[in-house]
Amino acid sequence: MTDMRSEYSKTLIELGKENSNIVVLGADTTDSLKTSGFGKIFPNRFFNVGIAEANLVSLSAGLAASGKI
Repeated sequence: MTDMRSEYSKTLIELGKENSNIVVLGADTTDSLKTSGFGKIFPNRFFNVGIAEANLVSLSAGLAASGKI
């Protein structure tokens, strides 16, 4: 049995292999949410914007408008 965050990370990686439009964003939460594993495998689709949640929302809107998930 694993914890929820480890399964979340594992599932993101599996989905990222199946769909190149999946992008992961973080606001200095990548270690606690364990999404940094996605970034190691897909560095061009992983963005940590730091403590800048408002910027993260704008970035995610732009990525979504260009077809990213």
